[in-house]
This record gives sequence, structure tokens and C-alpha cells, in this order.
Amino acid sequence: LVADGCLIEGEVENSVISRHVIIEKGAKVSNCVLMQGTVVKSGASLSYVITDKNVTVNENRMLMGHSTYPLAISKDSIV
Repeated sequence: LVADGCLIEGEVENSVISRHVIIEKGAKVSNCVLMQGTVVKSGASLSYVITDKNVTVNENRMLMGHSTYPLAISKDSIV
């Protein structure tokens, strides 16, 4: 599910993407909920992650939770 105003150049699978989210080329997002203003930079990989508003995931980062215990990232964080 993808909201209006997103820029998705990477791969997204089974996720909920809010408004104004940017997923750069080479990034992979699966089983995630990304809130407004999240930026996932090139080479990053997210699985079972929930981000609050305005989170930035830097290049080549791997963030992984589990289906019964997802990883939550707080508002305005840079990872």
C-alpha cells in the first residue's frame, strides 16, 4: 500500500508506505510500515521495521526485526 507523493526507486514488498516517503535506487524494504517523511537511502535493507515521521536510514544500513517483534525507530531519527 503506497500513499500519494512517494518516490520509490528501490524494491518494496508487503509494506505500508505513507506520504512523502523516498526509497532510493538499490534500497530494499519488506514487511515494513514507513511513516511520513521517511528516507531510505541507496543500499539500505529494511525488514520488519516501523519508522515514525521524518526518519532517515543512511546508505548500506541493514535494519531487521521479526514478524512477532518488529524494530521501531522513533521520530526524527537518523540511523
